[in-house]
Parts: sequence; C-alpha cells; structure tokens
Amino acid sequence: MRREWITPFLRVPLVAVLALLPLTVLAQSNPQGAAQSFDSAEITKKVAPAVVLIKGTTDTTEGLGTGFIISIDGKIATNLHVIGSFRHAGVELASGEKFDSFTVLAFDPRRDIAIIKIPGFDLPTVPLGNSNNVQVGEPVLVVGSPLGLQGSVTTGVISSIRDDPFGGGFKVLQTDAPSNPGNSGGPLVNRQAQVIGIITFKIRGGENINFAIPINYLHGLMDSPPSAITLDDLRSKLSGTSDVFKSDAFPSHWKSLTSGTTKIVRRDGDRLYVETVLPDAQKNAGCFNMSDLQQKGDTFSGTGRTSCVCQYTKGLGAYARTYTNTFTGQYEIEITKLSPTRIEGRTTVPPKDSKLDCKKGAYSKPSSEWEAFVWIPE
Repeated sequence: MRREWITPFLRVPLVAVLALLPLTVLAQSNPQGAAQSFDSAEITKKVAPAVVLIKGTTDTTEGLGTGFIISIDGKIATNLHVIGSFRHAGVELASGEKFDSFTVLAFDPRRDIAIIKIPGFDLPTVPLGNSNNVQVGEPVLVVGSPLGLQGSVTTGVISSIRDDPFGGGFKVLQTDAPSNPGNSGGPLVNRQAQVIGIITFKIRGGENINFAIPINYLHGLMDSPPSAITLDDLRSKLSGTSDVFKSDAFPSHWKSLTSGTTKIVRRDGDRLYVETVLPDAQKNAGCFNMSDLQQKGDTFSGTGRTSCVCQYTKGLGAYARTYTNTFTGQYEIEITKLSPTRIEGRTTVPPKDSKLDCKKGAYSKPSSEWEAFVWIPE
C-alpha cells in the first residue's frame, strides 16, 4: 500500500500497514446528531460557498489544493503541505473572486495544518464542529478541488478513528469518502454542515482509504497569537537558512511514507547520495537501490539505479525449468525540500500497466511517471 498527499503537486504527496494499527475511538457518541438525516444536497449548499481553491507555483512546477474560510474577514484553513513550497500563490473563492496573494498567520508542521489570510470582507464561512463527538460509521461529506475541479463533492462514512499511522503523536479520521489530488486542505463535514476534519492524505493501493486531521487541532491553532508572515518567510522557517547537513541533529536514516522503506542519506559537497535499505535476503543476492543527486539552487536532482534478482520458468510439466536472472532499472529523482524533520521530492516509477519481464531483465515500460514522496526521520 502507498500513502500520498491529496494534492496534485508533482513534487509531493506515503505507506502503512493499517491492519496492524489499533483502533482508537476519539470521542463519545452524539445521539442528538445521530438522529438527524444526512441531506448531502442541503449540506453542500451551506458549505460549498466557503470552500476555496488555492493555487501557486514553486521553483519547478505548479500546484493546487483546497481550503475553507473560517472567518468573515478572510482567514482560511488548509494543509501546510499545500502552501509550504509555494513562491507565489493566490486564492479563488467559490464565487469566482480571486486574490493574488495571502499571508500565513499560523501553522503546525507536525499535524500539517495552516491558517492563511486574504484581505476579505463579509465572506461566507463554514462552522467548525467538535471532532471529539465524531462516531465511527457516521456519514460525512467532502468538498474540494480534485485535479482543480473546484466545488466537487463526495460522500462516505467515518471508517475509523486511529492514531497517526506514522507515529506523529496525534489522531486521524479515516474515511471512505473519495478524495483525489487537489482535495488536500478541504473540509470533511458532518450532517450538521460542520467541519470535523481537514482532508490530508490517502493510502495508495487501497480503495478510498483517506485520512483527515481532526478539526479540534485547528481550534487549538486558532487560539495561538496570530503573526502574519509571507510565503518566503514560511519557507525559511520550514527549511531553515543554514545547511541542515552541518548540524549533528540531522538524521541519516529516514522512513519513506510512500513505500515504508528506510533511506540512508549522505552528503558530499553539493551532492546527495541516497541508499534504500533492503532486506537481508535481497542484499545477500546482490540487490541494491541507490541514487546520486546534484544540487541546483534549492533543489537536488539526479538519477537512481536499482538491481535485483528474479526467477522465471520455461517449459511445461516435467520439462519446466526455473531460471534466475538479474533485472536492472533506472529512475529520475528530485528532492525539493530538506529539513531536519522532513524531506519531500518526487521520483519516476514504471507506469501502472508495466510488468517485469524477468527473462529480459527489465520492465516492459521504463520509469516515466512521476510519483511524490515524503521521508521523515526514523
């Protein structure tokens, strides 16, 4: 399984064995709310006017996500990863009105939430609920901008309430309401048309395994004293101005939230070397996965190479014979964000319809599709 950000950045977007995670109930039942019907059309009418499209550019690409207005003067809640790498960004309201810039009032890197501000007046807002009252099985609605399709609506239920599967030290709401790239930062809404969560990531490889940050974490962030900063200031605070590799605190071992594998990161001057730690059986067979990246401005980019063994069979019945071969592959890799607590980037992977041809020692199609990744200290 793979987890990825629900934001169509080529630079971004994760994997977890969720079956092994304990089910944690965040709150008690709400009999009064449970008695109400779930009218998705009426809920959408109340919520959709306050849901916005956030769009911007980084050093290398464009990106977009979703947010929702929480005050009539233009405060907007979203995910930090939606805005964290933008150099220039703006907001488009559901009404079509556009704002070419915004400031950042508060952010929480651990829980991936942020509050931004546009110069608005008398704007539509959406009420915030209490995520302590969320029940597993209750119906929910998602409003967002998947692939930039602003105002898209999907419905589902709360599938589970659990600890963050990646050890972040907070709760997450699991839902089967379909979410796609562009939904990041959008509201997860209950039957009272209240926001109970912020859509953040999904499990790739599963069917509608999506996650939201409980809204009570946003309540806490709203109580912190506001201090408006620019996007440049935000990037500086997130990445730091010094060379993070010169700090003894910078870890060498990282866990990929996309594949679950461990990465060893080393630096030599303006080059980065990344090695994927493989199981002992593969290492003993001579397998490896390593990449060499060159710094170009704020970005590291380069080529990765992988090699391992496979087996294939020729002949039928009593004439069948099994042969062992070595297959190799090459991929492009970019790292767009470095900090002591987070590495983000993207890499090319074989297309989904590509198959390993063990006899030829290669995939039927080369790595050509970009896939985002996030690494955190192990």
